[in-house]
Amino acid sequence: MRKLSSLMWLDVHVHPLLIKELTDNRPELLENADKIFDLRTSAQPLSTLLREMDICGIERAVLLPINCKKSHGCEMPSNQEVAETVKRSNGRLVGFASVDPNTGDDALRELRRSRDQLGLRGLKLNPALQDFDPTGSQALAIFREAERLDMPILIHTGITFCNRFSIKHSQPLLLDDVARKHPRLSICLAHMGWPWVWDAVTVAIRNPNVYVDTAGTFAGTPRESIRQITSSVPVRVLENALVDRLMFGSDYPRIEINKMFEAVSELPLRKDAAGAIFRTNALRFLGET
Repeated sequence: MRKLSSLMWLDVHVHPLLIKELTDNRPELLENADKIFDLRTSAQPLSTLLREMDICGIERAVLLPINCKKSHGCEMPSNQEVAETVKRSNGRLVGFASVDPNTGDDALRELRRSRDQLGLRGLKLNPALQDFDPTGSQALAIFREAERLDMPILIHTGITFCNRFSIKHSQPLLLDDVARKHPRLSICLAHMGWPWVWDAVTVAIRNPNVYVDTAGTFAGTPRESIRQITSSVPVRVLENALVDRLMFGSDYPRIEINKMFEAVSELPLRKDAAGAIFRTNALRFLGET
């Protein structure tokens, strides 16, 4: 593992649906994590997440809820719960909101409330779990509003763990026109679009406002996950064409932060590329540079 003298890195892909302080108050989060997210690990206190971050020298992590109100009748967790968790973290966590594009104007109002009243910084979307078309009129209205509000979007691309949900709207190429038409909107294609990795890379190379993250590719261990990416896209491409757009994401709690950190740290990257992937690109994505 990379030797770190102080906290400095960022993790842009953490799911807050199994934080014990939340599941104790709302036990249905455990059921929904299993039924919808296919995640059966036990809930852990917030302190466990913060300790995992400390081990790797991670200064801050981005929390990504999923609002499936219309498709599944639940929020995993709610934007209010995310905001409360951020407050308990003493500045260690960055909260994103999630809205269900299928709810039309209600989604736009909730996006504005999440920024203005709850202090959430960005937006998480998942076309498969939320059952929406990212090229449809309701989603396009969300993209326009996020651009206006200066809220970056992290959107799931690629496969999901189970076949109960369609992945026809999870293909990275669907986001190319969105990125072109909204150049001031920062968009992260999560999981590097696996297995459509080259499609995600192509969209990112074409559009300077598009990022990709290292969150799991459903390959098994974190090392196998990273190996799947580099077997498709050579490291030379990652550290040249994507040096300013690839971000570290662990996919916690599906993957332990330290294990994904070790896997990404083992890539034979130039020192400047490693610093960009673990920190600088995330700061730009969040609008902090």
